[in-house]
Amino acid sequence: MNDFDTTFIKFLDILDEKLKKDAIVDKISKNSDKNERAFKILISTVISARTKDETTAKVSKELFKKVKNPKDLVQIPIDELEKLVHPAGFYKTKAKNLKKLGEILIDKYNSNVPNSIEELVTLPGVGRKTANLVMTLAFDDYAICVDTHVHRITNRWDYADTDSPENTEMELRKKLPKNYWKKINNLLVVFGQETCSPIPKCDKCFSEIKKICPHYNSLKEIEKIYTDFNFKKTPKTKIPKDKGTYVLRIKMNSPKTILVGKREIKFKKGDYFYIGSAMGDSMNLYNRISRHLSDNKKKRWHIDYLLEFSNVKEVNVTLGRFECDVSQRFNLVLDSIESFGCSDCKCKSHLYYIKP
Repeated sequence: MNDFDTTFIKFLDILDEKLKKDAIVDKISKNSDKNERAFKILISTVISARTKDETTAKVSKELFKKVKNPKDLVQIPIDELEKLVHPAGFYKTKAKNLKKLGEILIDKYNSNVPNSIEELVTLPGVGRKTANLVMTLAFDDYAICVDTHVHRITNRWDYADTDSPENTEMELRKKLPKNYWKKINNLLVVFGQETCSPIPKCDKCFSEIKKICPHYNSLKEIEKIYTDFNFKKTPKTKIPKDKGTYVLRIKMNSPKTILVGKREIKFKKGDYFYIGSAMGDSMNLYNRISRHLSDNKKKRWHIDYLLEFSNVKEVNVTLGRFECDVSQRFNLVLDSIESFGCSDCKCKSHLYYIKP
């Protein structure tokens, strides 16, 4: 293992020690026999798609008062099933899928839940995430359930470098020690919901984790750069008409390959930090940054091509010529997009990337 790998495993061990919550679908199915448990886990997981855990728990509890097996699922009237599933959202689609699922379990599997991923993913409303969760919780088999939380956090920790949950699962299968396969989903889902969310709540994180978290420590280093050079976070409507240096925090919502001049650059989903300055005789921070923010401009600089497919989420400015000094500090903290925005200086880049 490299340093990132051992640090990530240490992180999982800390979570395993600190977190004492079970997955919602696991709680729902406790104290059931094997077949009933597998059925409840499968149904609850289908219901849980794009639904909060609390809602999944309430809907499943009410549903299982009337539906205890595939036969009950087939016999319950569709309008009654829709009413029961309604709070979970997408209720018509979910009810329709559940009906079909019940029929298939009876006709093809003798009212049992199949115990292979290949068969599970053929069922209505069941993807790889659901299939892996059923294999892990219902059949105590080795599988890795990767949802948005697992995908985001493994990438945020540099343990994976992927652009989809499916690819993350495949990468984890290659490198994650098998004794963590069953537990990683529950650990990272709970942690992702409560703390390491899309906008991370680092102030709520365990101190032991903050000490080793690469994402947190990168953010702290960026804060230090801003402090050292006296940067101020500035509203887009209040950019000063002074000369100075600026950092734009730019958000890419999805990966995209962009033709920048004559060079194709693959930009990943995440945040980019662009360092620029406005020091010319006829140029100031207001003019320069306003041009970046404008939708109607002729492409002239590298940054113009990136901003066509992204948006500026934060502006920081300071009064003084620090463009290259700041860029060199960022180069020690984040990955650079090589030769971007630095044609007139000796810097490696003026654009830096951090995973979402």
